[in-house]
Amino acid sequence: MFLNFRTKGQDIQFSQFYAVPLYQNPAFAGSAFMHRVILHQRFQWMKLDARYASSYVSWDNHFDKLRGGISVMASHDFQGGDKIISDDIAVQYATEIPLNEKFSLRMGGQFALGWRTIDYSKYQYAQDFNDQGYQGNTYNQYGNDRFFYPDLSAGTMLYSEKMWFGLSAHHINEPSQTFYSNVSNKLPMKVAVTGGYKWVLKKFTSNTDFFKRTVEYNLIPTIHYKLQGKSDQLDLGLYSQIDRLLIGLWYRGIPVKRLDGIQNNESAVLLAGFKYRNIVFTYSYDLTVSRLSRAHTGGSHELNLTLYFEKQKNTVKPMKRLPCPDYFD
Repeated sequence: MFLNFRTKGQDIQFSQFYAVPLYQNPAFAGSAFMHRVILHQRFQWMKLDARYASSYVSWDNHFDKLRGGISVMASHDFQGGDKIISDDIAVQYATEIPLNEKFSLRMGGQFALGWRTIDYSKYQYAQDFNDQGYQGNTYNQYGNDRFFYPDLSAGTMLYSEKMWFGLSAHHINEPSQTFYSNVSNKLPMKVAVTGGYKWVLKKFTSNTDFFKRTVEYNLIPTIHYKLQGKSDQLDLGLYSQIDRLLIGLWYRGIPVKRLDGIQNNESAVLLAGFKYRNIVFTYSYDLTVSRLSRAHTGGSHELNLTLYFEKQKNTVKPMKRLPCPDYFD
C-alpha cells in the first residue's frame, strides 16, 4: 500500500509529526511567540532501491504589528536514489483569537510553490536491452524534466493549557502533478486532524543551573489522522518529557481496515531526545511491521533539531502556551 502512496504524488509522511508543526497545520505559525527554527531530516527504507530522503527547514515568529505569526518553510525530497526530486517553499500567516479564560482559537493560511524534477537518464528502458542484455542508457526523454505549481492550504486549531485539537486542509486547489502536458493528474486535497492532551505529573522550579528553570514531568497522548485521495493513515501514541529527557512510542496504521484482505499495519515508532535551554534534539526509528518487513527495509530514521531564541520584549503574550509541540520553558 505505502509503495504507491508517494509515487502517486502524495505528501511526505513524517513520524515526528508534532516536531514539524508548521508542516502539519498553518495555524501553528508564530505559536511559540519567539523566533523558532526547525531542521528535520527523514531517511526511509535505506536498504531498498525505492528509498526516500526528505529534508525540511522552517522559521517562524509572532509579530505584534501584524497581529499574528509569520513563517517560511522549505522541503526537499528525493525518491528512488534521486530519480525524482520534489521541492517546496511556503509562507504562512496565522492569528490567534482568545475565546474565554480557558480556550483560544488559531487560524492560519499558506501559499506554497512546488516543483518536481525527474532524471530520465537514471532509468532503464526496453530499447536499452538486446539478446546480450543491458547495453547502456539511451536517455530518451518522454516528457518535461521539471514542472511548477502553486499550492494553497489552511488550518485552524482550538487549544487550552492542557489540550489541543487541530483541523487542516492542504492542496485546496488540487494542483496538477504531471510531467506530460497532455495528461491530467491532480494532487488530491489532504485533510488532517491532530489532537492531544497533556498530563502534568510534576512541575517545579529549579535553581541548580545558576538560573531558574522549570522542571516538568508529563505524559502527552497524541493522535494524527490524515486522508488524501484514497489513502488514509492514523498515528496514535504517547510521548513524555522527564525533565530534559524526551521519550515516545506510537503506532502507525489502521488495524481495523483491510486492503485486498491485508490488515493495514505500517510501523511502530520509537523516539528519544533531550532539551537543554533553548535547544531540543530528537531521534526516532520506524520499525516496519507491514508486509515490507519481509524485504528488510532497514526501517526509517528521523532527526529533529529545534532552536528557540530569546523572547521578545514588550510583546503581546499568548494567553497560554501550546501544550503540544512546544518544549520551551
